[in-house]
Amino acid sequence: MASLKEEMEKKIMEILPPEAKFSRVDFEGPNVIIYVMNPRYVMEHSEYIKTLAKELKKYIIIRGDPKVRIKEVDKLKRVITDMVTKSVGSNIIDDIVVDEPTGEVYVYLKRPVRERSKLEKEILAETGWKPWIIPTALEMGAGLPRSDIDAVKQIQIATAKDRLEFLRRLGMRIHREPVYKDARITVTGLGAQMEVGRSAILVRTKESSILLDCGVKPSSSGDEAPLLDEVDLDTLDAVVITHAHMDHIGYVPYLFKYGYKGPVYMTEPTKYLMEVLLTDYIEQAESEGRVPPYSRQDLAQALYHTITLNYADHPTDISPDTKLMLFDGGHEVGSAVVHLHIGNGLYNIIYTGDMKYGPTRLLNPAHNKFKRAELLIMESTYGGKEDVQPPRQESEQKLIDLVKHTVEHEGKVLIPVFSTGRAQEILLVLNEAINNKQLPKIPIYVDGMVLETLNVHLMFPDYLNRALREMIYDGVNPFLSEYVKPIERARDPEKRKEQVMEILQGPPAVILAPHGMLNGGPIMDYFVHAAEDERNMLIFVSYQAENTIGRRIQQGERKLTVRYYSDRVTLDIKMKVESIPGFSGHSDRRQLINYVRNMEPKPHKIMLVHGEPSKIMNLALTLELQLKIPTVFMNNGETIRLV
Repeated sequence: MASLKEEMEKKIMEILPPEAKFSRVDFEGPNVIIYVMNPRYVMEHSEYIKTLAKELKKYIIIRGDPKVRIKEVDKLKRVITDMVTKSVGSNIIDDIVVDEPTGEVYVYLKRPVRERSKLEKEILAETGWKPWIIPTALEMGAGLPRSDIDAVKQIQIATAKDRLEFLRRLGMRIHREPVYKDARITVTGLGAQMEVGRSAILVRTKESSILLDCGVKPSSSGDEAPLLDEVDLDTLDAVVITHAHMDHIGYVPYLFKYGYKGPVYMTEPTKYLMEVLLTDYIEQAESEGRVPPYSRQDLAQALYHTITLNYADHPTDISPDTKLMLFDGGHEVGSAVVHLHIGNGLYNIIYTGDMKYGPTRLLNPAHNKFKRAELLIMESTYGGKEDVQPPRQESEQKLIDLVKHTVEHEGKVLIPVFSTGRAQEILLVLNEAINNKQLPKIPIYVDGMVLETLNVHLMFPDYLNRALREMIYDGVNPFLSEYVKPIERARDPEKRKEQVMEILQGPPAVILAPHGMLNGGPIMDYFVHAAEDERNMLIFVSYQAENTIGRRIQQGERKLTVRYYSDRVTLDIKMKVESIPGFSGHSDRRQLINYVRNMEPKPHKIMLVHGEPSKIMNLALTLELQLKIPTVFMNNGETIRLV
């Protein structure tokens, strides 16, 4: 390790001019920390940082040497406050948290600012402290809950010293020469093979073991876990999460419950969304009298070990022989396509997670341009022959027409949604329709985690498409309006029933609430009491997995028994049922084929996952016939050797 540091110090001194006054280098997790006595010079000559990253092939963080930092915390906070006020305005700072062990400072703002990157450079130059600016969007929240933002912040504050030690140990593990020269790479399917749900893929080399996603499979009989018996937690180097849906993150804390002590990589929005969804998952299980598979402490451990990455900044070392890059997945805010660089140009794996290869009201299309790509592991949720979604405009008009018809007949519209993605898209469509007088001024009730996840969308506008990003930076909240009525969910079952009945007995309205497949969650409170009224309508706008209540209703089942809190309730469904597939955050069959057709470079091989067996097999045959690329799939528990 000493020789590697010495070699790196030598390169740094060759690149940085004497004016920078380089003092030392450290490793913290995947990052190389370069301390300088003159941070202002380095910030004013940022081309040196790019050169360092390129030559060292590492992610570089510049910090001021402790000798040149502002020593007094109160003075540091005053200087930062003055700089922020001068740059973006007064009364915008929500909190400033100083992490003395690392020499970093977290500046929480009440709204997102375009000047984030520029301001971070200026603060480092002036104070010697490495700043991280985090927008909390409080000015734009209109009363939205902030408990989840505070929860992430408190974990960060409470574990600062321990986290530094964790990162340094991890840095020692990552930044070393590989021991094994045997070029062997295998992929094992632990979930989402010939099924939708519980995504988990284990990539192993002689040197490394990396888990891609770790989710649960929703079903009417309870959630199913991935096959984690295949994973040796003592030798697992990294977990990489593509996005914060339960079938991709639902079992991450379980790893820590049973002894995993390594890093979890994801984007910054995904970290906050994970806290929101998994906290709710634990609370929901407890409210229904079930024992959750892990505790709040296990979730806190997962957050403590989380390392966030930006899209396509640069390759990040996550093991001695593997680098990671994340690209926009287009599926939900912060969703990522994963690029693993294994060995020194030996093999490259692209894993799409869930992705949308097409523009939406929220996001940009999934990224499909890479430097190298030997294997593409691609989702195939809508890979079947008939899985062609209508144009988005057609879907939006159908939604508007169905809502208008129901409202005119004094009914309520129930829309089960996942907390991120579909919920926000539907809000945008309905608000616009009311403003354009395509719909009357009806209340749109928003319940459950949709409220918390709205905050995350406002916190990170750079992960949204350009139109929304600019609106948010201009101080406009595109999701809320006078028609949107946030519901703070009563925890007491009797009070909750009163809350729900007041809405259902009121004037015509639209109700958005999770879970998107009707497998529990706040939507069940409304569904149980609205299902037998023929004036009402249930509209599905998301994929309904096999064996979920949503799929059973979609397929025509109208008499069924559902779990409602600790009881079982039998329903005779008389409300109308409609499905609008065009809102899906997944690519349809044409988009999946075009994703591969337009991909640069073309992969040598394709592996299909996250789809029902018939859809996977049909898509595999089509890809081989049309694009002449060998396409494989496997069952859960099977392993394929790549090299």
